[in-house]
Amino acid sequence: MSEKNLFSVWKKVFSNWKYIALSIIIALIFYSFNVLISNYSSLISFYGKFGLLETIKLFFSFFIGFKETTLMSSFISLILIAILFGILFSLITYKTKMIKSVSGKTGIFTTTGIFLGVLVPGCPSCGIGLLSLFGISAAALSFLPYDGLELSILAIGILSFSTFEITKDIKKGISCEVDLKK
Repeated sequence: MSEKNLFSVWKKVFSNWKYIALSIIIALIFYSFNVLISNYSSLISFYGKFGLLETIKLFFSFFIGFKETTLMSSFISLILIAILFGILFSLITYKTKMIKSVSGKTGIFTTTGIFLGVLVPGCPSCGIGLLSLFGISAAALSFLPYDGLELSILAIGILSFSTFEITKDIKKGISCEVDLKK
């Protein structure tokens, strides 16, 4: 698929403000979730001392200043994953509305990309996304050559591929690929 076709599909989908809003909301939720996971213990202890309103204020401080607490490469990969996740979610929603189901061909890549994106979007030194909830610490990923950044790059690659594939499916439209010669 050429870049022209790719952008024509995106123009068609994102000309509807609802899909732009959905992408932004999903990306912000994803980013917020990572801020929450990375600062979970601080927020819990802060809540015990200062209450809900002050904890919400602290969360927004963490949200805005998150790039200051992590490596720039980890922050950039988190932003890319959040954006790709939002775009992919909107494209899947569009495709689902088109035919009421998502193509099984891209399903495994989409699921894998989303899983890896949620699992390791953050910085290895500050909690590494959901892996920290499973007891896998930053030390466990420090044995990887790039301290776990390679998992974020893998997630970006898989999400990019999934976005490309779902875009191709949308371009095809609602058509069945049945070989009538058999």
